[in-house]
Amino acid sequence: MVYPAFAIEYDLNSYHVNDDSDENIEYSQIVSTSDGTLDVGIYTIPKTPNTEGDTQLKISFLKPDTEKIQLHIDYRVSVTKDGDYVFGPMSRLLHTSPGSITIPVQFSENGSHMIHIEVEGILFQPIPLETATFTMNIGQAEPEVVPTAETSIPGWIKNNAGWWADGQIDDGSFVSGIQWLITNGVMTIPPTEQGTGSGDVIPGWIKNNAGWWADGQIDDNSFVSGLQWLISNGIMKIS
Repeated sequence: MVYPAFAIEYDLNSYHVNDDSDENIEYSQIVSTSDGTLDVGIYTIPKTPNTEGDTQLKISFLKPDTEKIQLHIDYRVSVTKDGDYVFGPMSRLLHTSPGSITIPVQFSENGSHMIHIEVEGILFQPIPLETATFTMNIGQAEPEVVPTAETSIPGWIKNNAGWWADGQIDDGSFVSGIQWLITNGVMTIPPTEQGTGSGDVIPGWIKNNAGWWADGQIDDNSFVSGLQWLISNGIMKIS
């Protein structure tokens, strides 16, 4: 098989899996890419990642309408902790034919890590860069530093999210309001690495998530994943 010049097949397919059972697995997290073209599902072996040996990151690229695996994806993967690379960065774009990959990562520290997945091609056609970002906790955190609830959102914030999704509140007002709530401890979310980007464009999927969350169609964690994307991409600043 010939692959396009903008992507290469990794030697010996060592990152690739082709297991039909992946269609029915239970992912620990599913996140949409920044423009919503794909969903990305992830789970790990072992289920609780640790520093004792390699952790396998099992990643699948999914069709949003069916959650079935999308074949032929051009991608990059990196893992960071506090802004430092634990895995990657990949200098070249890789291609997976089956649409699922296994990345072995040796974690040397416990705590919160960020997994960054970039997609630049589907079915041998290049697409504008889209990203999906996951937060993953490695090891067992010390009891004294674990909050009683990683996510705490006052109910009235749903009203604001619904108004924003309906266009009654502009993007800037919504983002600044959420920033204030998180910074002042009114609303808590899992630890998220602050990005350094300077963009201010909020992808449509985040606003859609806000509307669905306000209507009770998705849970708190799904809504929070959108906020984490805003933080990790530098659109929302948390001090």
